[in-house]
Amino acid sequence: MSKDKLAKSCDILCLFEKGGFEAYIVGGTVRDLAMGSPFGDVDIATSAKPMDIASLFPEAKKVGRDPLCTFVIPQNGWTVEITPLQGEILSEDLSRRDFTINAMALNRFGDLYDPFGGMKDLVNKVLRFTGSPRERIEEDPVRCIRLFRFASTLREFEVSHSSMDAVRESLSLFKDVPLERIGKEVYKALRGSPFTFLKLLEDTGFLASTLPHVYALRGVPQDPQFHPEGDVYEHTKLCLKYAEKITKRCDVRAAALFHDIAKPYTMKEDEERLRFIDHEKKGGALAKEIMGQWAWPAYFVKKVSALVRWHMVPLISTAPKRIPRLYLEYGKAWLDGLFLLSYIDISSSNRDYSKWVENRQIALSCLFKLSDDEKLISGRDVMDILKIEEGPEVGRIIFEIYEMMAKGDIKSREDAIDYLKKLNES
Repeated sequence: MSKDKLAKSCDILCLFEKGGFEAYIVGGTVRDLAMGSPFGDVDIATSAKPMDIASLFPEAKKVGRDPLCTFVIPQNGWTVEITPLQGEILSEDLSRRDFTINAMALNRFGDLYDPFGGMKDLVNKVLRFTGSPRERIEEDPVRCIRLFRFASTLREFEVSHSSMDAVRESLSLFKDVPLERIGKEVYKALRGSPFTFLKLLEDTGFLASTLPHVYALRGVPQDPQFHPEGDVYEHTKLCLKYAEKITKRCDVRAAALFHDIAKPYTMKEDEERLRFIDHEKKGGALAKEIMGQWAWPAYFVKKVSALVRWHMVPLISTAPKRIPRLYLEYGKAWLDGLFLLSYIDISSSNRDYSKWVENRQIALSCLFKLSDDEKLISGRDVMDILKIEEGPEVGRIIFEIYEMMAKGDIKSREDAIDYLKKLNES
């Protein structure tokens, strides 16, 4: 696949050269090639003006305004993104890119242009701003947390002292930043080490402006009987650290970050202990709002907000009744993620797994013994056997059957069909 992408990109470079223009593969593509990593979209910078690019590639979609515009050419599952050189020559364009490892270029013959030592920093695993750190940050303050995101996704890379000092001195510049740009960096950090990302935000003072609802967890007390690890923020950090160790599922990692986000707004103290009534319900709604402001994909928002909303189910006595309903609504993979999130939650607190194990067995025996494409019963089964029309009654009967399965009264599809036949006879 990478060879095909390079071949197509070189064809585009050749077209530019035939038109009398310079053109180069730049940025992350060059970095990933040097690291031997798979790469996605390909970025090309050219001396051609926007009108020239549009003339050469009429099928390209133009994004943004001249001269800071990009022409996007869709390929088979990836895109080529073409931008005019920012400056008169290539070195001037590269000087404005964020980090040295992203400030390299290749021509169609494979010649490397590396005026800022990006290859050396790749070898030494160093993250460093290109040229003056202060100037790069002033051009775009989001580069501060973008630096942290790269530190989280490029494992074993360290931020240079000069770059870190410049970030700490630039906190005042990080204001009125579009929420979707913050969300983009958080979303990408989930694929690497979200704990590293969170710690860098905390250590540099960017936590409050980047993740204000997580920052608000600091100092919120919890009952030491259930949470000997400390306040809600310490618990959340432990959850995130544990989540990245045991799963690569980004939905579970995101839910670990958000799962207790409503505790500051639901805290009540009675004679026995501190309680956080309905924190999971309010947390699910709040997480959904935040992720929506970040412009995260709708399908991902739905999964994560539901994980937060129902994360207490594996620990409650009414789980046998809840589990079949959640399975029907969200599916087996999501339900598996719910128990994984709950396991992470327990492992980061008092480590009392007794109720979790009991409910996990119920979930396994009721649901996971079926193959992925097999259903115990379908709406069509209900309508055909009972001779009823599609409507709320069908859903009610399906829920009833799954609840009976949770209790052990129905153990197979055959049992469910027999139950429907008896209902029909009565």
